Amino acid sequence: MMNPALLAAFPVAFPIFSGMALLLFPIRNQRLRHRYAASVTFINALLLLAAVFWAGEGTFTFWRVTESLALSFRLDALGKIFAVLVSVIWPPVTFYAFEYLKRRPPEERFFAFFLTTLGILIGIACAANFLTLYLFYELLTFATLPLVMHSLRREAIRAAAKYLVYSITGACLALTGFFFFYRYGISTDFTPGGVLDAARIAGKEKLMLTASFLTLVGFGAKAGLVPLHAWLPTAHPVAPTPASAVLSGLITKAGVVAIARTIYFLVGPRFLRGTWVQTTLIVLSLLTIFLGSMLAYMEKHLKKRIAYSSVSQVSYIVFGLMLLTPDGIKGALLQIVAHALAKTSLFLSAGMVIYFRLSRFNYHYVDQLRGVGKDLPVVMIGFTLASLSLVGIPPTGGFVGKWFLAVGALPPGLGWLGLSGVIVLLVSAVLTAGYLLPVVTSAFFPGKDYDEGSIEPMLSRPPANMQLPLTLLSTAALLTGVFAGPLVRYFGRFAATVL
Repeated sequence: MMNPALLAAFPVAFPIFSGMALLLFPIRNQRLRHRYAASVTFINALLLLAAVFWAGEGTFTFWRVTESLALSFRLDALGKIFAVLVSVIWPPVTFYAFEYLKRRPPEERFFAFFLTTLGILIGIACAANFLTLYLFYELLTFATLPLVMHSLRREAIRAAAKYLVYSITGACLALTGFFFFYRYGISTDFTPGGVLDAARIAGKEKLMLTASFLTLVGFGAKAGLVPLHAWLPTAHPVAPTPASAVLSGLITKAGVVAIARTIYFLVGPRFLRGTWVQTTLIVLSLLTIFLGSMLAYMEKHLKKRIAYSSVSQVSYIVFGLMLLTPDGIKGALLQIVAHALAKTSLFLSAGMVIYFRLSRFNYHYVDQLRGVGKDLPVVMIGFTLASLSLVGIPPTGGFVGKWFLAVGALPPGLGWLGLSGVIVLLVSAVLTAGYLLPVVTSAFFPGKDYDEGSIEPMLSRPPANMQLPLTLLSTAALLTGVFAGPLVRYFGRFAATVL
């Protein structure tokens, strides 16, 4: 009889092999190529749905390296959250890319690595142990590298090189920490509450805290955590918009998922609570939130501003995870969902503005968006909904996530750290409103001095396969707040299992 857990491996393998097949055997006909990419994406979503409902939480071992090291897959509660999120966002972005890539060839190479990245992200979600997580984490870097350097221009190659250096540096730090988990843990499999053996680590607590810190900071590179954040604002402006959307919306979350696995399934919250590691990571996350918000506020380039915003917003999640409280975990997981939907929407909006309004210029600055709401009303409405969620305006998903983060930071045991966190969250919300909402107001209300005649008319309008994905995702960013109850309850049950 087939192991039900085998179902977790199908949505990992199918897009990876499909992407590699497209790379080795390119489909020259554009219509067939689009059908191929769409079919792979939707079939994979169905495979994942089957795994979510029928795979259970058993483990499927694909390859056993040694008795204690294996390539294994399991779809637990955390994995389901991330895998479903990836599968929901990927199809709309794929359809968006069909139109966008018409002016950004070659399509074959892009979709080959785009599909491969889909499988790798689900592999990270389904990883049952550190070895599997680390393997797919490294593969993610090399699969997304061609997406960043897609244009092969000098600035794209430089950005890709920077992304590679930061990612490998982070991965090496994480691997260094894992050696100690392997030596002093009872298992390499992810276990709620952690795997450290109290007898083995007796007298070596400082060593294990250092190892934990290295691992968390290493995985923080993908999440854009200070001091390994600098690749984000460099990579986003040069990458095609569909790549920027998933880089910010999902690929940064791969780092967050790895951090969550380390905290709650390897080290254990009991071991970290009240230590210098918890304090330092909270301080780093708050510093990243503030720094990212300030840099976004000062940045005039549209995609760079959104990229700096990602640096700030993703660290909200790290902050919530490091609080080690039930409400902190719920807030972090809600922020994962809300930010993924909102930030993907924001990049899709920016991409259409650049594609149809700013493509005639050699620069793409925020002040060029005056009056764009008249030309692209659907696009800017999507931009508005995403912006409101990122600011944390009720009833958006961003508001619910930030509410639980603030509540999770207030327990007496956290003292000044929790209070500082709430203050930084409020300051960041004000700064976020300061760098996003003026874009919205100037787009719809450009002012009396705005001269419509000075703006060249657009040669074409965004087609449905670009506007519909944006509409769906930005609406979802709103609805996840309006109907947050089921998510809150589900995330609450997850928090209870790991604390």
